Amino acid sequence: MLKIVTLACAVFGILCAVSIESWLRRHTGNKLVASNVYTATIEKYSEFWIAQIVPILILLGIVGSFVGFGIGPYPAIAYAAGALTVFISVYIGSRSFTSSAVSSSSYLSDGEIKRGLKASFRGGAVIGLILSVLGLAALSVLFFMFKQKQIMSIAAAFALGASISGIAIRLSGSILTAAHKLSDRKEYNVDYLGAYASNGAEFILLLLISACSTALLAEIGVEASGLTSTFTVASATKFPIIVLACGVAVSALGVFIYRPYTGKNAHFGITAGSILSGIASFAASIYFSITILESPVYAFCVGLGILAQLLTAEFCKIYSMDSKVFNRNLPRTKDEDIDIPMINGLSLGLISSLIPGVLTMAALLLSYKLANYYGVALAAVGANSISGVNLAVRNFATSLSASTGFASYYDNAQEENAGYYNALYRISSKAKACGKAYSAISEALTLTALLTAFTYTAGNLDVVLSDPPVFGGMIFGTVFIMFIFGLLIRAILVSTNVMIESGPEDSDEYRNINSVRGTALILLLAMSVPLIIGFVLGTYSLTGFFAGSIVTGAVLIVAFNNTGKYYDRVSTDTLGSILIIMTTIALAAVPAFAKFGAVFF
Repeated sequence: MLKIVTLACAVFGILCAVSIESWLRRHTGNKLVASNVYTATIEKYSEFWIAQIVPILILLGIVGSFVGFGIGPYPAIAYAAGALTVFISVYIGSRSFTSSAVSSSSYLSDGEIKRGLKASFRGGAVIGLILSVLGLAALSVLFFMFKQKQIMSIAAAFALGASISGIAIRLSGSILTAAHKLSDRKEYNVDYLGAYASNGAEFILLLLISACSTALLAEIGVEASGLTSTFTVASATKFPIIVLACGVAVSALGVFIYRPYTGKNAHFGITAGSILSGIASFAASIYFSITILESPVYAFCVGLGILAQLLTAEFCKIYSMDSKVFNRNLPRTKDEDIDIPMINGLSLGLISSLIPGVLTMAALLLSYKLANYYGVALAAVGANSISGVNLAVRNFATSLSASTGFASYYDNAQEENAGYYNALYRISSKAKACGKAYSAISEALTLTALLTAFTYTAGNLDVVLSDPPVFGGMIFGTVFIMFIFGLLIRAILVSTNVMIESGPEDSDEYRNINSVRGTALILLLAMSVPLIIGFVLGTYSLTGFFAGSIVTGAVLIVAFNNTGKYYDRVSTDTLGSILIIMTTIALAAVPAFAKFGAVFF
């Protein structure tokens, strides 16, 4: 039955994605704008991916060889499967950017704002649904076709391959788009393709990692359920897959709920689809929790993750830096000095991180109370279950920004229509705040589940934070992630210089701003430092290291997500993926840590 339901949800999701893609291709307004947008986007699309293939393959090959020789052939196959799942999914999903940009830009250039908004939202939905379906398919093969013992041995390797491929695309995409903004090029086709690829890699990575973490903790779910339970570890492993499958189906329905609004309440319907999809996903999880795991308790853990995510998005939408509430002093200062708005944005971002932090903490504590460590992992699965419609919101902001730029370039009365473009910008800002809130909570919960899976696999559930090796690891983890954050900012500045020095038609920017060149040090540190700590200081210190780095990184992600357009260019988008690759590579190396031990402890 579970296989049939999963297959039906996947088929429904892909059919919805195809129908939306077909709708986008059929509906265009200004033919001149559509033609030029298509040509420019296809050219950028090809250049971007050509520049990514070779460095990503080299990186994957180097790490894969160590996995094959050090761990075994089956983990190596799982590693390759995880890497290909992310790469192929993001490649296919971001391809729909052309249809979205063409349709939305052509409508906006004709002044048809409602049709333009609908096209932008549905364009983002195509990517979200494609990524969710392909990720679900890969997980279904992994969890339904292999025996439980095989799953436990290869889930970590699958997660490692996905994380390396995902971080390679995320680094390149987010840095490329940030550099385009900072370089302030006087061209209409400012490159948002990198942001599409980055957003897509982030969401599918979180979906895959949360499911793998839950599988690794399934045994705890059985142990914590009590002596009267009859469900097995295999059932506990498959439950998150059915939750994600139902999430794909309800996300497909949630996409069609969006209705464009203009004027004062233009942002009203942005999150309506996510809210209704979250409710439907929770309802479905209750049924399958009772059917598979004999209790609704596990569904409540799923619901806590969904609820924390949705509430955070609503909070960020209302109190984002670009909302009216905090814009009162901007007109007075914008012509004098930009320092005041920048400081205001930073202050707001840091202060507003309190509510998301409290919601995340509440979801973690309550889910742990309900179902132990397995419940924590289920909360992460819940947050990622409606990733299809959540990514539609995130990419809606990106698509609308790109389409607005295209439309304004062809607008001869741009100055007279300034109010029109300001309205589009406000809608985009609200959608961006919501989309980043979705990803921030998903990253925080997924990283916690991943850390728990590592701690359990390494046999460190009895770790004591006051022990000097553990506390020392926490201190180093905190300062290390701050150091990585600084390197990310510097990578954006370096990429900006490359873009400024190259001409508008020069594609050298893609060859220099790719997944490895310019970011090699970040990747090297992210993959090597956890291994060094594990082999030298032991897994107890490594657990403390991850605790410090994950808490610090999660706070940075949440705080900088809500600082407005000024600090938005100092992207935290890739920080979560760096934390994931740090943890997954250590998780895959647990057998080696156990075999060789540590030098000092």
